[in-house]
Amino acid sequence: MIPRMTIASPGGLRRFRPAHLSGLAILPFAMSLAACSMDNPDGFAPACPTVEVLGAAADQIAFTGPSHDIGHLASRASVTRVTGQCHKGEGDQKKTASVVAEVSLGLNVTRGPGTGRTVEVPYFIAVVYGDEIKNKKQFVEKVQFPANVTQMLTHTRIVPITLPVSRHVTIDGYRLEVGLQLTKEQLEYNQTHLIAPTFHHM
Repeated sequence: MIPRMTIASPGGLRRFRPAHLSGLAILPFAMSLAACSMDNPDGFAPACPTVEVLGAAADQIAFTGPSHDIGHLASRASVTRVTGQCHKGEGDQKKTASVVAEVSLGLNVTRGPGTGRTVEVPYFIAVVYGDEIKNKKQFVEKVQFPANVTQMLTHTRIVPITLPVSRHVTIDGYRLEVGLQLTKEQLEYNQTHLIAPTFHHM
């Protein structure tokens, strides 16, 4: 069953920092949510919201014990890109207009020497309007490795996100924030051992 995020009309929580989506890449991540019209390919296609991969949550490194050497690596996952598309939502456009953003994360996943052939990668997608978080959901992508393969490029399943819009609630007010769901220890490891990615407009 495909997970779905439906956002109630804006009301609130908290924030971060943006970078735009259509026709723009944020290095080292390619961000390509494209607008499309589902009902009529030649018709009006709604714009997509801004997207941001949170730098501190772009990598997840897990170890089998307290030692952080390569011999105790359980797994490592990195976000490589975010792709998807946007189309008009269903319903009475005069009363319940919405845009559906379909989002998928590209992943680079490595399994350690003592790890089995299945690695679970937890990640999140948060919907922000203005400076307020409207919704945040967590997902788990199970990556199945073939025998004798320790590194894979893959992508998550597509997550449809319904964003209500109106005369006063516009699509350009939304922002999607994505990243890997980290424990406190994993976040501290990233902050002390990794260089946070720098985002650049192309």
